[in-house]
Amino acid sequence: MTQQAAPVAIPLQYSGNVLERRQRAAAEFMAWADHHAHDVLRQEALQVQMESPVLDSDQRSALAQQQVYARRRSHQRQVHDSAISQLRHR
Repeated sequence: MTQQAAPVAIPLQYSGNVLERRQRAAAEFMAWADHHAHDVLRQEALQVQMESPVLDSDQRSALAQQQVYARRRSHQRQVHDSAISQLRHR
């Protein structure tokens, strides 16, 4: 008696609907953008911590955190606006 290997069913979620594919791609892009923004934030915060002098550390730390937060929000707005404009022009 010979055994035959059972075929493995790989779930393919391919949709012929262009709108569904674009929505899925947009969701994947937004997830990537969020992850990328988080990585950039961590890198910037680390850079600020390494560059800030030891003297007046509390005041410099608060200022550095505000600057990092402002840059992060600016980047998030830019990525969001870019994603929205790409979705609108398709």
